[in-house]
Amino acid sequence: DTDAPVTLDPSRLQVVRVDEVAFPVELAVTSDQRAQGLSGRVFLDSGTGMLFVFEVESRLRFWMKDMEFPLDMVWIDADCQVVDISVNVPAPAPGASLGDLPRYSPSTPAMYVLEINGGEAEWLGLRAGDPVKFVGALAGKYGC
Repeated sequence: DTDAPVTLDPSRLQVVRVDEVAFPVELAVTSDQRAQGLSGRVFLDSGTGMLFVFEVESRLRFWMKDMEFPLDMVWIDADCQVVDISVNVPAPAPGASLGDLPRYSPSTPAMYVLEINGGEAEWLGLRAGDPVKFVGALAGKYGC
């Protein structure tokens, strides 16, 4: 029956829950995936994100190379807590050289970064200290 509603298998969903807010996410786990990130995309669906996973907790540094829209960067430590949020990080000016791009880092070491649309962290009330949990297909896979 082609008119049957589509149901998603919850075990296949990759979801990051920050406090009580759930974000379906794409993953950036390999160095190539992390380098690409959301670069070159013209939008990100509201309420979704990209989770960057690193092997060790450190003072990560991100840039907005080839970004088309602003992002909030939710920095998460190895203990699965939000440690910082970079709010409304702007897309770079057209033609900006790589050397001129600002770098963004959390105030303390992080192991994961959840990128969401600029302004969503404030709108949803996310803040440092919020607990983070990976659910669905992510549960038990990368920590949290």
